[in-house]
Amino acid sequence: MATAGYTASDAFAGTLQAEAVRHLRALLRLDTTSPPGHERLAADYIAAQLDAEGIPYEIVESAPTRANLVARLKAESPSAPPLLLMGHTDVVSVERDKWERDPFGGELDADGYVWGRGALDMKSMVAGELTIFLELKRQGIPLDRDVILAAFADEEVSGELGAGWVYAHRNDLIGDAEYALNEGGGSPVTVGGVTFLGLGSGEKGQSILRVTFRGKPGHASTPIPDTAVAKLGRALVQLDAWEPEFTITTPVRRTLEGLAAIQTGELKAQVEAVLAADAPAWNDLAAVLSSERERRSFWAVTHHTAVPTLIEAGDRINVIPSEVTLDVDCRILPGITAEGWRDLVQEVIGDLGEVELLTRNEGIAFDPVSPFADAIQATIDGLLPGTKVIPTLIGGRTDAAHLKTIKTYGFWPMAPSERVRDYMGLAHGHNERVHVDDVGFGTRFGWNLVTSFAAKE
Repeated sequence: MATAGYTASDAFAGTLQAEAVRHLRALLRLDTTSPPGHERLAADYIAAQLDAEGIPYEIVESAPTRANLVARLKAESPSAPPLLLMGHTDVVSVERDKWERDPFGGELDADGYVWGRGALDMKSMVAGELTIFLELKRQGIPLDRDVILAAFADEEVSGELGAGWVYAHRNDLIGDAEYALNEGGGSPVTVGGVTFLGLGSGEKGQSILRVTFRGKPGHASTPIPDTAVAKLGRALVQLDAWEPEFTITTPVRRTLEGLAAIQTGELKAQVEAVLAADAPAWNDLAAVLSSERERRSFWAVTHHTAVPTLIEAGDRINVIPSEVTLDVDCRILPGITAEGWRDLVQEVIGDLGEVELLTRNEGIAFDPVSPFADAIQATIDGLLPGTKVIPTLIGGRTDAAHLKTIKTYGFWPMAPSERVRDYMGLAHGHNERVHVDDVGFGTRFGWNLVTSFAAKE
């Protein structure tokens, strides 16, 4: 059981971990690859767990099998708006032949790793939140505010059939929440020998572009100049050589201010110099960062990025195609519109091709200061004394962008360790897996946070 004040004792933390791992393994066995999604499988699993505890819920489908589940534990006499525990149940695709274990097997190996697509992104957090939610009901914890559990569909594609659809069409289920706990932050970051945990308080937008190249068709036995494929090649070279402007957005400024506060000596002075500069340069910040991993991470959150990923060209080997399309995954910083970004890329490509927007998802940022952020830091103080939680910009896009009136923080922490550093590249990569102790740490944090913030004293 929880100790006085509901903080999880070591014994109770072990119970939470065991249950979260059980739910995680069950969720990993459900193939919710998006597209097509079929998140109904996960919604039905979660519903069965809620049914067992007598907790009401709603499953709402934005399209056949694209199921979103929302449940609520109500405070008897609430004195504050609800807290939303959110996650998505869809996962990205896999190349099965590249995996050492079944990506939908939910296997637990002898070293304590749970394997499967979604182990990190983000069925482990969904499992932890479900565990916390069920335990709040079992223990009859008196609440000071409602606690909402939401398992959304479609995040890995656009969120339009998941969080976006629920917010737009069933806002009554979640729209009164004041704060939300989401994915995207909490992994340990080390700069200058000092480790902190990032608190997602903004994120880049994903405005996908399609570039169409046109040229004369012909027989491939007789080369002709300026084909659509040749234009594609030149455009790829120009995109690869382009370096978008180094930009310190408000969330990144807060990260650097937090770094300066925990650093000493020369490193502290270097970070402060970057902050004070009228026209800071990337090389000045890069000089502060001691590893290639740190530099890649900070590069991504201080620059717009345009990464070509899909090409469609021709359908016969002996025909020069008259049209070629290139899709570019673009992650844009808060502060630029999708149309403004399109115009920038068009300038880079010039008259080689025509650039159009496929999605118009812009970056978001908010002031992270709040009682909930204070509660997150206080909870970490109890688990990892001396570890600072510093606001950050998330380089990817999450469902937070859809919840326009809810202050949505990206944070599900892991304790610093060698294995956590090894997780980089596993989310969306081959052999995705997570250690049971990291599942347990996140769940223990979540329990301590929710009970300290939402339970009556």
